[in-house]
Amino acid sequence: MFELVILGVVAWAGYAQEAGWWVLVGAAAMTFTGWARKIWLLRQHPQVPLSTKMTTYLVVSVGLNVTFSALALIAGRIAHWWLAA
Repeated sequence: MFELVILGVVAWAGYAQEAGWWVLVGAAAMTFTGWARKIWLLRQHPQVPLSTKMTTYLVVSVGLNVTFSALALIAGRIAHWWLAA
């Protein structure tokens, strides 16, 4: 649910015509919220080593988070353009 709030903030940044680096901030925040619990569970007993499968999931989720964040920024800019006209 917190990811939707982050995407809303990134869309608002797009609506306010803020810089494009908000895409990276949004993607980093979404990655952190999605993976913080998984990483925490890896440190508890019994410890499971970080596998290549989990690394692949992490890399793919970072790519998807960047994509969703960029789409939210673009949607905010389109909303600004549409409502300002």
